[in-house]
Amino acid sequence: MAQSDLTLESLAARVVGLTTTLTTALQERNSPQPSFSEDAPDLLSPAPEVQGPRLQLVETLTKMLHLATGPTEYLIQQCLFPNADGLILDFLNRFDIWHLVPLNGSSSYAEIAAAIQLPEVTVRRFLKQALTMFFFLEEAPGSDRIVHSAASAYVARDAARSAFIGHCMEDVRPAATVGVDALQKFYVGHKTHSEEEEHCPQYLASDRGKRFALAMKALSQTQLTAQVLEKFDWESLGNATVVDVGGSTGHISLLLAKAHPKLKLIVQDFPDVEPSFNEVITSTEHASRISFNAYNFFEPQTLTADAYLFKSIFHDWSDKYVVQILRNLLPVLKSGVHIIIFDNIIPPDHDEQGKPVVPLSTRRLLGAVDLQMFVNHNSKERKASDWTEVVKRADSRFDLKGFYTVVGSPMGIIDIVFNA
Repeated sequence: MAQSDLTLESLAARVVGLTTTLTTALQERNSPQPSFSEDAPDLLSPAPEVQGPRLQLVETLTKMLHLATGPTEYLIQQCLFPNADGLILDFLNRFDIWHLVPLNGSSSYAEIAAAIQLPEVTVRRFLKQALTMFFFLEEAPGSDRIVHSAASAYVARDAARSAFIGHCMEDVRPAATVGVDALQKFYVGHKTHSEEEEHCPQYLASDRGKRFALAMKALSQTQLTAQVLEKFDWESLGNATVVDVGGSTGHISLLLAKAHPKLKLIVQDFPDVEPSFNEVITSTEHASRISFNAYNFFEPQTLTADAYLFKSIFHDWSDKYVVQILRNLLPVLKSGVHIIIFDNIIPPDHDEQGKPVVPLSTRRLLGAVDLQMFVNHNSKERKASDWTEVVKRADSRFDLKGFYTVVGSPMGIIDIVFNA
């Protein structure tokens, strides 16, 4: 059905059908149903039978909301809401409102205002707006006390999630406000954009850099990470050594160690990351199989291994630097070694029949992440053809064996084998 043929009635009928399909799929798996309460599931079941109708339902509801809103109100909302929503998220995060309301408890506006030393009238204004975003709920209609919602409780339970908000609000948002200025200054009149970037080890070693690492941990919790990771046949490697390049505190290596007892994992990152790595790994039963190696991937690789894993590394860098990072592997590569890229893979908009390949919500998410990469790193998200081009540009001996994805995640696995 063409977009121009969509009506509120046709969309409503589809919503009913998809809702029935989704709730039935959850019931069949004894999975909890979504709700607004603080004990709601963080994620619905990763099963394709759940994720497929869920994404279709989100897309259908989005279109229905757009029709019901109308162009006049839609324009006003798009001009006002992003600024206001960002302001509220920044407020909740900087003043750590997440923890001023106890889980399984409540707090009053006056109590919160006293704790953060702001006028109650100001706190009330901000929190009333937060309620419209489903961050927190009134304890009862009209109550002066608020409790956690599913969304606010999700942040309160893990510091990594607050770190992700802080990264987006304090690091990315200022860059986004001058993104168009950068286009006018550096892109207009140029046939190609500049790939010049400044390496920022000082940033990575700073408190913001540490927050970035924690933020990436939170992001990995939302992307069906374990399911995507298993799209590669790790068992085929046997008793193998896998180097997790730029692996931060080792959360991906820990997933691999739990699932594949034969693997030996080496996490590589800057020396300053090692204390945080030790905090995460040394107390686990898999610590004997996961070690740390200080390394900068802009230097030639020194460790010989059976596979090299790059999780969410390359989307931070423009093609010029992706080529450099891949070429730095060449001194230690033997024929048959796997280079495994775990990153976003932008799908085509439509298939050969003209049907959308992924739901609107996924396209919107990937577009937002792509723009975030642009304003923060002068980099981009890549389609399969983009990945193929940049890998082959690094070395023609890199043989791309396949691209593997799962329903419900923007991420995928790219399996590359080196043929000496």
